[in-house]
Amino acid sequence: MKAILLIITLATSVSCAIPTAVGTDFVTDQYRFGGRIAVASSYSDSDSAGYVVGDTFALEGGRFFTDQLELGGTVEFFTTEVANLSDAQLLTGFARYYLQSEGNVRPFVLVGAGLYNADDGVGDVYRLGAGVSQFLSDTTSFEISFENQFSSYVTDDLATEPETDTLNVYLGINVLL
Repeated sequence: MKAILLIITLATSVSCAIPTAVGTDFVTDQYRFGGRIAVASSYSDSDSAGYVVGDTFALEGGRFFTDQLELGGTVEFFTTEVANLSDAQLLTGFARYYLQSEGNVRPFVLVGAGLYNADDGVGDVYRLGAGVSQFLSDTTSFEISFENQFSSYVTDDLATEPETDTLNVYLGINVLL
């Protein structure tokens, strides 16, 4: 928890101390591509609960259908030793709504759903999140986001149906085209 508060404090300090470009206003048919990493995760299932740091990396892209609504997809790669899970991939679609479409700081909310593919089974995943994009130039932004992921899957041997609830803190960088 202290690490999360430190990250938020540092991101806010940088945002306030460094002059940044206003950023171009979002427009319909504009594209966004980006990458992000999870800097903190809390993980819980029926057998365990706690705070873990796994190796989580995601690539995402989207298209603006209005000046505030973006629809897109994410491919996320996840590795951890918790609950005997070594590797997993999330393939999800999302809707991201920006609360403002201009300025250098732009908060957003996000919902999504898709496929959860683990080493020992497949299932579904649902995403709910919020974050803030800080524009560093007209087309480049840094973002911090918090996302809750709910997933369940059936193992290959059909023996169990593990359910997990994960809260991730992400740092990312995006480019608008």
